[in-house]
Amino acid sequence: MLYYMFALMTGAIVALLHNWRSASNRWAACFLFVAAIGGGTELLKQIAGKWLADGVDFVNQTVTPFALLVFCLVFTGRLDRMRARGRTATKLILFVPVIVMAAITPFSPELQMNYWLMLIWTAPYYVAACWLLLRSYRREREAARRRTMFITVIVMVPTVLAVLLFIVIGRALYPHIDYFQYVSVFFAYSIIVALPGVFFYGVVGVKLRFERDSMESTMQAIGSGAALLQHTVKNEIGKIAIGAENLKSLMPEANDEAVHQLAMIERASGQIIAMAERLHERMRVITLVQQPCHWDALLDSLAAELSMQCEAQGIQLQVQYAIRPIVICDPVHLREAVGNLLTNAVEAMPDGGRLALKVELNRRYVQLSIQDTGNGIPMEQQRHVFEPFYSTKKRGSNYGLGLSYVYMFMQRSGGSVQLLSHIGEGTTVTLRYPRTALVRTT
Repeated sequence: MLYYMFALMTGAIVALLHNWRSASNRWAACFLFVAAIGGGTELLKQIAGKWLADGVDFVNQTVTPFALLVFCLVFTGRLDRMRARGRTATKLILFVPVIVMAAITPFSPELQMNYWLMLIWTAPYYVAACWLLLRSYRREREAARRRTMFITVIVMVPTVLAVLLFIVIGRALYPHIDYFQYVSVFFAYSIIVALPGVFFYGVVGVKLRFERDSMESTMQAIGSGAALLQHTVKNEIGKIAIGAENLKSLMPEANDEAVHQLAMIERASGQIIAMAERLHERMRVITLVQQPCHWDALLDSLAAELSMQCEAQGIQLQVQYAIRPIVICDPVHLREAVGNLLTNAVEAMPDGGRLALKVELNRRYVQLSIQDTGNGIPMEQQRHVFEPFYSTKKRGSNYGLGLSYVYMFMQRSGGSVQLLSHIGEGTTVTLRYPRTALVRTT
């Protein structure tokens, strides 16, 4: 029992610490925690007494199905369609049976659970949780999330059904059944499957968060280095520029060659300072100012700025709105991110093509896609495109920071960015915000 408790506790800590901003991870941690504490009741009886052990046992049996169902509702995006009040009301309604059980259950002289009443409401909770996971997996079309959903399903569904059979139904029929000897096999199965799943595919987003943490640490380290570099270079190059200016004033009758050399020093100094400032600007830690943003106005403005260049290169520019949303985001950083993506798309089509911007809404996201018909990016390069200083372009003026900036901005905004590319067909980059960020459509 203690091994099972520590394993679930570890899972709760990992889920919470590695992405505490995620509602699904918070509810996963809650579910794992209340499920875990049931394994410590016997130890609590010996250490703290029967009254505390009975209280923990009650929380384990009643709150676990509630936390599991809410986690599945959040993880599968079912609550994203609701406004904040609707989501809160749903959780409160689902918690009512726990309150009722607390009101009618005798705790003294000993805990006396009504297992038939428990069966009436917990069985639908467990079945609904399994149904939500299976249904979401079948409907998921995004490859990476589908893999995560698949691992989550095979980790959770068999064990949840085992709990339903041996604990919920078993205790109602035979209150003194030793259920753990049966369920422990499924707990062990879940742990064995979940461990490689976390590292290779992702379970409830944990693998994804490891990758993000690594990227975020790298970007912050580079940002600090860029700030130091910019400060040092600006000071030292500034001294050189001042020295060149002083030399010009001390050489009123200097020959043309000397004047030319001094002018070249000034130009080089200015270029280095500008480069250092650009590096610092792109690599600094992003601070968001969230506010309602009309996506159609922002995109129409960017399209207007780009129209002449597209016309000159023979690029057909299209902006398509399935909806015209107002989204809570940082409009300044969003404009910069989309501008980077549009620049990349135009540069990928030097001989012309089609550039399409699409705004869409599905059951989980409000999203913006930028699609070009350029040459595409080889598969082996796609896994590196969001890394700092990595670039598929062979120009000295390109620092490989554009997509890293886009990635960090979307990650800090609570959204995501996805890149899909096929050689000879083009590239599509999609920015996604959760539906909860959508204010309304116009």
